[in-house]
Amino acid sequence: MPSECIHLAITSPPYNVGLEYDSHNDKMPYEEYLEWLKGFWIELYRVLVPGGRFALNVAPTSIKDFRPVHYHMARDLMQLGFIMRTEILWYKQTMRRRTAWGSWKSPRNPHMVPSWEYVLVFCKGSWALEGNKADADITGEEFIKYSDAFWSIQPETRGRQPFLNSLYPPRNGRKPPEQKNGGHPAPFPEELIKRLIKFYCYKGNVVLDPFGGTGTVAVVAKRYDRHFVHMDLSKKYCSISAERIAAEIKQPVLDSSPAFAPIAEGRPKHKLQKVTRK
Repeated sequence: MPSECIHLAITSPPYNVGLEYDSHNDKMPYEEYLEWLKGFWIELYRVLVPGGRFALNVAPTSIKDFRPVHYHMARDLMQLGFIMRTEILWYKQTMRRRTAWGSWKSPRNPHMVPSWEYVLVFCKGSWALEGNKADADITGEEFIKYSDAFWSIQPETRGRQPFLNSLYPPRNGRKPPEQKNGGHPAPFPEELIKRLIKFYCYKGNVVLDPFGGTGTVAVVAKRYDRHFVHMDLSKKYCSISAERIAAEIKQPVLDSSPAFAPIAEGRPKHKLQKVTRK
């Protein structure tokens, strides 16, 4: 991809907790996992325009062996030059597992289960993203609502694989969750992406998801008159994304929208850089 071509990136990388992705090993050694992600962060910084934004959805992982991955990713991104703007608390409202008690009814060693995830927001070089004010499509009511960084949004359940299937085996006597064809273990809710897109970029801007999964960012970007770049290693997920985008294009657009086109053609001229830890 050419440098400085993306206005907003939104993604949630694999959490490295053993989820059953289609084309990814989700159980690397922790430090290796962070180093692996740095290659993506370096390329992401290159392709963002000056003032471009990056919204990173991530959550602390594990309960007994707690990993503050949101802190470590924020540290790595700031060391690479990103400016951290804010953090959004995505309150998911539902908890699929409430039994990580540790020491039951005792302060000896109790465990907590988070019912939220973070959306960490960064920018490149400048806090301001220049654009035509007429291309801002967020309403006053939406602006007031979204600028409160506590977002209560139900997680996505449609077409979703059982999230905890690979983390916790079924209890004795219970059947394992039924696998769903074409499912993804951790899809975005569309409302979350809608808020990020309308709050952080203009109509006609280019939105990227480098871990695109089944295409929620691309679909919502198209719906709100943005261009999009969807990436994923999984051919299955990309096929699902193409079907979702095709279905979205057939829907009436919310505003007048130009035809979309790829921002670059031909073979990529850049490769991910390998970062050597010092």
